[in-house]
Amino acid sequence: MLGTIALIVGYVVAVFGGAVFVEWSLGRILADEDMEAIEEFRRRGLVEGEKFIGWLERFLVTTFVLAGGHTAVGLVLTAKIVVRYPEIRDARNHKVAEYVLIETMLSLTWALVVSVLVLNLTG
Repeated sequence: MLGTIALIVGYVVAVFGGAVFVEWSLGRILADEDMEAIEEFRRRGLVEGEKFIGWLERFLVTTFVLAGGHTAVGLVLTAKIVVRYPEIRDARNHKVAEYVLIETMLSLTWALVVSVLVLNLTG
């Protein structure tokens, strides 16, 4: 029973807590002058697209780690890079490329850390 609760709480913390962590971290990293280029980049996508991509990304990473498929985490990273590469390559501003990389690394790191903690709690 305790293992099931730890698993559910782990998923909630990984997926939704990760959104809070990433947003908080980016707020500490990004300068005001960076925001114009980043907001322009965000406006080109779906209104809530970035949020849902982050949730799915952390859900998949958490699932792969908890299922023992650690190498599959690379698939999530590869898929995101393949999809985002044209946008990054064509970005008029280097800040956008760095933003996407930092955001992705923060998100993946959060999901990996939470997943490892859940594994340690559930044995």
